[in-house]
Amino acid sequence: MTNGVLLSAAGFLGLLVVGVAIEVCARLGLGPATAGRALCAAMRTTPGRAVVLLTWLWLGVHFLAR
Repeated sequence: MTNGVLLSAAGFLGLLVVGVAIEVCARLGLGPATAGRALCAAMRTTPGRAVVLLTWLWLGVHFLAR
């Protein structure tokens, strides 16, 4: 593998670790809202729904449609 691929993989792994750590802290009551609560809050408003929809579209195009 090239250095760029390794750097990208390390970046995604780092984001995953940080996301899991934030979720665990939230479930223990030590951090911000859980991912489910944040998603529910975003879905209460029209702009939030648009952001959720665009995020799902982006994920689908980049990871699922290949």
